[in-house]
Amino acid sequence: MSSLEERLNRAVGELQLLDRVIAELQARVNTLRTLLLEYESAISFIEELGRSGGKMSLLVPIGAGNYIHAEIREAEKVEVSLGAGVVMTKTVEESIEIMKKRRENLVKVVEDYENQIIQYSQKALELRRTVEALAAKLREQQSGSQGP
Repeated sequence: MSSLEERLNRAVGELQLLDRVIAELQARVNTLRTLLLEYESAISFIEELGRSGGKMSLLVPIGAGNYIHAEIREAEKVEVSLGAGVVMTKTVEESIEIMKKRRENLVKVVEDYENQIIQYSQKALELRRTVEALAAKLREQQSGSQGP
């Protein structure tokens, strides 16, 4: 295997690795965006509940596309997830504050991942150009060595 072929193989391998890393980061961003929407929805619901005076009629999903009518008669406390199945009772205001902080942290993580995706994508573009140039040189060498 010539030095040119080795360089081409190395560049292709690095490009494939970068493509996998970019795809993984994009999957993480998508997951985090879904989580951000959940936080937005939860914050919005609790704020609306506060505006309604803690009383509200709603449909509660019970699974398989089925719902049950329910009423919230008072909402002074919210069970806030701490993770790993652990919840803690907080006031409405405290729960909103906790969720807003978590949302802000998630936004920062998403921004970091998106910046990494941009950097890796730029590197991948450079590598694609390198691969194309090396492949063209290799074809040129091979066609030149075969002769008439």
